[in-house]
Amino acid sequence: MKISIKNYYKPTPKKMRKIGDALLGASQFMTGYSIIMDEKWLAFTCIAIGTIGKFMTNFFVEEEEQQDRGYT
Repeated sequence: MKISIKNYYKPTPKKMRKIGDALLGASQFMTGYSIIMDEKWLAFTCIAIGTIGKFMTNFFVEEEEQQDRGYT
């Protein structure tokens, strides 16, 4: 697995999609909790972490295996 800005529009690996979705879901839960508890700084922090984390997962791509062309 490798990370690069050029990989943004390429398919994201399944593992990274799961991590990004879990991060986004947890940050939404924590944002709701922090709003109820009137902790504005925590709400903004959770929103930022979830959004940036989900966005960053788009930069990952599976490394392509080198095909054996029969040269030995």
